[in-house]
Amino acid sequence: MRKKAAIIGAIIFAVSGAALAVRPQSGHSELQTVRHGSIVESVYGIGTLTAQRSLQIKSGVTTSIKRFYVKEGDAVKTGQRLVDLDGVGEFRAPFSGVVSSLSLKQGETVFSQTSVMTLTDMNDLYLSASIEQQGALKIKAGLPVKISFDGMRNKAFHGRVESVYSSGSDFLARISVQDLPASILPGMTADVAIVLAKKESVLLVPVAALDGDQLDVRRGSNRLTVHVKLGLIDGSVAEVISGDLKEGDQVVVKTRASS
Repeated sequence: MRKKAAIIGAIIFAVSGAALAVRPQSGHSELQTVRHGSIVESVYGIGTLTAQRSLQIKSGVTTSIKRFYVKEGDAVKTGQRLVDLDGVGEFRAPFSGVVSSLSLKQGETVFSQTSVMTLTDMNDLYLSASIEQQGALKIKAGLPVKISFDGMRNKAFHGRVESVYSSGSDFLARISVQDLPASILPGMTADVAIVLAKKESVLLVPVAALDGDQLDVRRGSNRLTVHVKLGLIDGSVAEVISGDLKEGDQVVVKTRASS
């Protein structure tokens, strides 16, 4: 009986070992079907909303704040009184905007060239977007931009590239933005997708299926290695311009092993 039990145990162990040997392969690859569809090639970046026009009110001499006529967050019109500095006089708004900061309090001393308050034009805003060098090389003025603000992912906004420039080691795109609601303020950040090109009804394959210019293809019962030439690439898919590939073929996509 002990010999029989040992044999049965050995068989169970062998079967279990075979199962363990096979299991790591599952989840390593899957088949996906080649299809026709549309593709948009974009350059991505993070943008910060910036005011085109902002004014800091300063005094050229040491004085004190006699009176504030506004408080932080107030919307003011051109010519409206803002602050009265003792011995200097009143300052009025040169343009309509919002009082975005008050640096001092009424009665405090104002030293020469110290900022008293900041007035910001909320109706003239743009996005300054940080772009990687490779992407910056592809961008030019006039390209359309899709914009998504943090906290408002269900609402898409649109803009256009005005210019591309460098600031130190950073590469930036200046983007005009259309139809912003009043709730979006300077300093808020957004994801930007600068659209380089768009094509309709092209042959698409998953980027994860590519090994250089090669694809592992299943066509019926046949397994083929197909060399392809690629066009637009965006996100998870790539356009196939040429190669022995057709709609309905299945390609092997490498996936992460399940834990």
